[in-house]
Amino acid sequence: MKMKKMRLLITGLLAVSMIATMAGCKRTNSSGGANGEGAVEEDVSGSYTIRIACENSETYPSTLGLQVMKEYIEKQTDGNVKVNIYAGGQMGGEEETLEQVAQGSLEMAVASFAPVVSYDSEFEVLDIPFVYNSYQEAWMVLDSHVGTDLLDSLQDYGMIGMAFMENGFRQVTTNSSPVESAADLKGVKIRTMQNNNHMAAFSALGANPTPVSFSELYMALSQNTVDAQENPIANVTDKKLYEVQKYLSITNHIYDAMPLICNLDFFESLPGKYQGIVKTGAVLGMEYSRFCNAEREDLILEELEGYGMQINEVEAGARDEMKETAQPVVIEDVSSDIGQDKVDQYLKDVEDVLNQIKDY
Repeated sequence: MKMKKMRLLITGLLAVSMIATMAGCKRTNSSGGANGEGAVEEDVSGSYTIRIACENSETYPSTLGLQVMKEYIEKQTDGNVKVNIYAGGQMGGEEETLEQVAQGSLEMAVASFAPVVSYDSEFEVLDIPFVYNSYQEAWMVLDSHVGTDLLDSLQDYGMIGMAFMENGFRQVTTNSSPVESAADLKGVKIRTMQNNNHMAAFSALGANPTPVSFSELYMALSQNTVDAQENPIANVTDKKLYEVQKYLSITNHIYDAMPLICNLDFFESLPGKYQGIVKTGAVLGMEYSRFCNAEREDLILEELEGYGMQINEVEAGARDEMKETAQPVVIEDVSSDIGQDKVDQYLKDVEDVLNQIKDY
């Protein structure tokens, strides 16, 4: 496990190095051709401020990625573009901040898929469970035209996606007993996001999904309003859920990323040179958030064991049974929302991309 994650980290670091080098070259020659000659110099004398809102803490992988993005943008624009990060829900929950971005009263926000889907239902395909077996698979797909097409589709709603910040695979925590198969979920009152597709998946597995806001999750668990919850590992420690949950079961049922979304009018108001810098900064931030998450997960698991949590990994056979039970239900629901043809195309595109890395 650790060696595999280390290989991913090294691969990602090389990617970041290449991106940064390319960005530096583009910046040097942005005013002309190959040698920066013969073109009209673009006016970049104005100053701009980008406010980015996110609900996660300052030490969460996605927020650390935003910090890398901030440093890159401010350096590459000689301070003409300032980036201010408002972490920990300072500017409201994800629904609120995404609405502010759509209305133009906020420049950028990081949001999970649930609020994004309320604007652009195309993102529902990413709710289909058990599509990815590893981070490498998920990253390859989101870094392909599959991901860029989704991010660009937000332009129809006055926004544009910059990148997919890392959140990680979603896992299940419980109090009564570990989850080793779907049978262990039967009748369990499990907290989910307000996401119909997530709820449908757990209903199919026999659980009783109950939506609870992220800010109220700890209290809901401590008061036994719900018995279990599902979230990426980083959230288990970030929100101290180990204090109110005994078991962590590695189900990897959904890979979860968080789009970084910008108001389209604001983005287009930037000089072309700065637009390129902002996009590159977002990609660098995304890559760094992935590194942080991959690097932290093993450490977090050790930390959680130290707090007394019992951790188990659901065996492949049991996970396959969960997939056979839950995936068709969600595919049917998503198909009814966006059309069977779009779901079929997404799954075909995923298969095509993954076929390219079978020998990796």
